[in-house]
Amino acid sequence: MKIATPVDLIILNKEQKTLLLRRAETEDSHTRKWSIAGGGIKKGETQHEALRREVKEELGCEITWFKPFKEFEYIMPDKIVRAMYYFGEIKGKIKISEEHSEFGWFSFEEIKDLDIAFNQKEILIEFFTFIKTHKI
Repeated sequence: MKIATPVDLIILNKEQKTLLLRRAETEDSHTRKWSIAGGGIKKGETQHEALRREVKEELGCEITWFKPFKEFEYIMPDKIVRAMYYFGEIKGKIKISEEHSEFGWFSFEEIKDLDIAFNQKEILIEFFTFIKTHKI
């Protein structure tokens, strides 16, 4: 079975809300669901290089800082996904790519009611628990 190793950035603002992107109807999977910014690693890229490139492509922004949060594995019908999640901040005006139809900033309570792609609702709930016990 194929193994995918995406990298994703959980972006938190000063109001303790996280940035999510709604996947466009033209996407191959999880259309119209919300997701964390990120994506696949290209041949020859490191995880960090891929993370910076994906955030630039999807948001038009630069990452100011990031730290590792958690690696999470899940199984899809056609592949095993080993996603690496980071958290950090961005700078610049957000301009989403055609992969997405909109973006929004969501609190922990709001995330519970959203239709979120992949396993990312679980990741975000775990992240919000983490930031309550750590100074971020």
